[in-house]
Amino acid sequence: MQLLNWAHVHLMFTHIPVIGIGAIIAFLLIGRIRGSREIEWASLQMFVALALLSIVVYLTGSPANHQMRDLPGISRDLIHRHSTAADFAFWFLEVLGALSLAALFRFRSTAAVPFRIIIVLLALAFVVLLLMIWTANLGGRIRHPEISAASATRTSMV
Repeated sequence: MQLLNWAHVHLMFTHIPVIGIGAIIAFLLIGRIRGSREIEWASLQMFVALALLSIVVYLTGSPANHQMRDLPGISRDLIHRHSTAADFAFWFLEVLGALSLAALFRFRSTAAVPFRIIIVLLALAFVVLLLMIWTANLGGRIRHPEISAASATRTSMV
């Protein structure tokens, strides 16, 4: 039986922030539409949890890079582009988590988090979602030639 390596751990955990951010955005929108403080509150708590969990993804990226970069067929340029995108996505998610935690603390005894704060957090969450999708796409290109082939086919068709 083969033990998990850094690349495997990185790949297992990397899906959580990409899918999680979209799910939490939907959850927060539902909470806002229903006027449910409980759902909004839970959404902000999930942003904080996702920011903490993404630390694992971020910290496993470098060891996975070192493990993969010298393998045949692996492009160091693609790894570098993925890593750069991951830096942006990670730090934007950390800011979202920190702001969500601040809102939870600041408005812990009020009836609801003010609408303008929710809008700012939602806008930032959408930016994080786009950054996560971009990062995941670049990461997928490292070892999935079908992603690059699909892009090349679309480019040659236009």
